[in-house]
Amino acid sequence: VYDVTPFLDDHPGGDEVLVTSTEKDATTDFEDIGHSDSAVEMMETYFVGEVETTSIPAVHVPKNTPRPPTQAPAHDNQSSGFVKILQYLVPLLILGAAFALQYYGKKTKSTESDN
Repeated sequence: VYDVTPFLDDHPGGDEVLVTSTEKDATTDFEDIGHSDSAVEMMETYFVGEVETTSIPAVHVPKNTPRPPTQAPAHDNQSSGFVKILQYLVPLLILGAAFALQYYGKKTKSTESDN
């Protein structure tokens, strides 16, 4: 167990990073970041003791506890393929329409000036 309260203001990642790792085993959180050797050494100064694992109550979930609803996937492969096609097709259609308007606009002006 570590008490890093005195280090909250000095932590390079901000105090929120430390606060979100409270009241749990934050070993993985600490190791995944890839702290420097000096940070690992600094942790020794904040060490206050070890948790007796037998004192941790077992979490018991009753069998009749409703489970949270599962969400459907945000999109399936067929619709994502369609979206990818639209991402290219829509700009091309807009560009084509702009060229068509420019071409027919010039053609109309030249026809009017001939009269």
